[in-house]
Amino acid sequence: MLTSPRSFGYKLSDYFMEYGPIEADSLDAAKAQIRRRLGVNRLPLGLHIWDLAERPLTRWRVDVAS
Repeated sequence: MLTSPRSFGYKLSDYFMEYGPIEADSLDAAKAQIRRRLGVNRLPLGLHIWDLAERPLTRWRVDVAS
């Protein structure tokens, strides 16, 4: 059964900016996509990831991490 992708947002701890949306089928898939965007093997400590259906982006929206 195919599920439609969900949208996720993420924020690095101690940063004001929120990044997203990340389109993924699951939280684990979103984490993998964020690791690729950041160019790291492990996600940084304190990284916050949430489903945008539960809470939309509220701060400055940035599509791609620089």
